[in-house]
Amino acid sequence: MSKVLQDNSIYNKADLDGDGIVTDEELAQHERMIQIENNDRMEDQQRAMAWVSMLSCIIVVFILLTPYVSIDRMGSISGFLNTFLVAQTGIVVGFMGATAWSKRKS
Repeated sequence: MSKVLQDNSIYNKADLDGDGIVTDEELAQHERMIQIENNDRMEDQQRAMAWVSMLSCIIVVFILLTPYVSIDRMGSISGFLNTFLVAQTGIVVGFMGATAWSKRKS
């Protein structure tokens, strides 16, 4: 008994050789390709988060060094600024460390 997929089945994409039969190997390879694409999207999002974190730190420090922010105001928001900068830097360091570790691992 052979199984037949519907004409508009999402698993038709897994038929890599176009013979109309989706084998276990083709299905496994299709699932692996989907996993690789999902990992690539996740890495792109993590890279974007690291860039936003790094740029936000640079912009905040730049604004603090301009004459628009008085020393008195910096003193009153120093706790928030310390937490913000450490958190944003942690995101960047975590991304860079994970990237370096994954490249060394493979």
